[in-house]
Amino acid sequence: MSLLPSLLQHQPRRFALAILFQVACLLVGLYPASLLQAESSPVRVMSFNIRFGTANDGENRWDKRKDLLVETIARFDPDFLGTQETLAFQKEFISQQFPQLESFGVGRDDGSEKGEMAALFFRKDRFEKLEGGHFWLSPTPDKVGSKGWDAALPRIATWVKLRDRLSEDALPILFLNTHFDHQGGNARFESAKLIRSKVSELGAGHRIVITGDFNAGAKTKPHDALFSDDASQANTTKLLDSYTHSESPQPDTDEGTFCNFRLENMKGARIDWIGVSSHWVVRTARIDRTHRDGRTPSDHFPVTAILRESSKPLKFRAMSYNIHHGRGMDDKVDLLRIAKIIRDADPDWVALQEVDQNVTRSGGVDQAAELGRLTDMYVVFGKAIDLQGGAYGQALLSKHPWKEHRVQQLANLPGREQRIALIGATSDGARSVHIIGTHLDHAHDQLRAQQAEELVQIQLPDGGLRILAGDMNAVNESVPMQTITKAWPFPAYNPAVATIPTRDPNRQIDFVFVHGVGRDVPFRAYSIATEASDHLPLVLEWPR
Repeated sequence: MSLLPSLLQHQPRRFALAILFQVACLLVGLYPASLLQAESSPVRVMSFNIRFGTANDGENRWDKRKDLLVETIARFDPDFLGTQETLAFQKEFISQQFPQLESFGVGRDDGSEKGEMAALFFRKDRFEKLEGGHFWLSPTPDKVGSKGWDAALPRIATWVKLRDRLSEDALPILFLNTHFDHQGGNARFESAKLIRSKVSELGAGHRIVITGDFNAGAKTKPHDALFSDDASQANTTKLLDSYTHSESPQPDTDEGTFCNFRLENMKGARIDWIGVSSHWVVRTARIDRTHRDGRTPSDHFPVTAILRESSKPLKFRAMSYNIHHGRGMDDKVDLLRIAKIIRDADPDWVALQEVDQNVTRSGGVDQAAELGRLTDMYVVFGKAIDLQGGAYGQALLSKHPWKEHRVQQLANLPGREQRIALIGATSDGARSVHIIGTHLDHAHDQLRAQQAEELVQIQLPDGGLRILAGDMNAVNESVPMQTITKAWPFPAYNPAVATIPTRDPNRQIDFVFVHGVGRDVPFRAYSIATEASDHLPLVLEWPR
């Protein structure tokens, strides 16, 4: 049994519990050894101009906004964080707040502590630093503190080369962070050409991620110089603007990233970018509008991207998760914990059960809306019952916008909690996708059987992809599940994937079924070990 130590040796702590659970399931025969073949995890990237901490910003000065800035970073939970306008004490502060991140950066004035840094951070339990360095955005890039072209100030780029411990066979990563001049138009253009040339040199044989405040919008000369395919760039590495190459579109049409501490300033240029090489698939790219009481954490909105290796076989993933209104086995309601589980699984669609909307017991939070924000997914909510001044029911999440949704009440008896099917229509970017999320009665066998009969009578349009997911409160051999599997026979759960109880799971009552996929397509079903709810989330995946 030397398999376990070798699996755990290079896994970060947040994945260790899942690995242990999967090995345990293998030992007791819950599912086959092939499920232990771990895929690369998504890489979460954030670029954030944090505004230099000695600025005379009055009510927006550093001491009054640093806690919100930390909260904004923590909510996204980046693997890579590129910061701009970072002074030495701010770099140290962020390092103290996020001990899981290793920092790297020097002052642009003296190559040490003096002046603003383009400090970058990376998750040190996942990534091993191989080497790193800096260069200045000028005709003499190796000259410390040099100022280039018509720039008003010295500007710097900082880079590291990293090995991903979760993907030992993958190419290493070049992660570069920079900040272009705010006044010199020619300096910005020449800086973009320099960055592309340097990236092509440093990044040969690497996957590339670039973060920065470029002080220029899309469709400008600097943007074209970094991302265009014209003949003048023929000998340089092809780079993609993650925002325009995302599989999942931004929820709003406003692209402004410089807000000057005003939440309503969203309509300007997108001057903060995340660039990537073609080694990546961009799952989502977003502008993070986090605020508190109308106040923003900086004078820029951070931008984010979630990346996957393009060399790995791409999968569709559908998840069912009874979140128990966010209450975990420690009796704490923690939506961020739920969101991180969903984000790490990287599903395309999620059916959530036991979701509160403005309910007293869970702090009056609209949990569906909050989970949509925390996961960068589109959300719809379906009410089953009124509860404690709010509503309680189900939610659906999707990487693509919802076109429509409706609630269908299922059979009920006096004194029983009303159960529903939440039905939504979206897409996968190429075809229609219709999803039924549900939660059947937990204690009345005949009623549950009747609800299952009604569930399979729901008509979905022909064609496209059709998904049924939910907490069925029934095991695979039961009468309700026999009814469901006659109408949704594919894939069969053999053997079962345990989803309850959270501790020592021994049976499956949560399911995902799919229509519209060929019978020869290999499906993989697995649960995720976590104590964030009284159920384990179930994931079904299949090749794209």
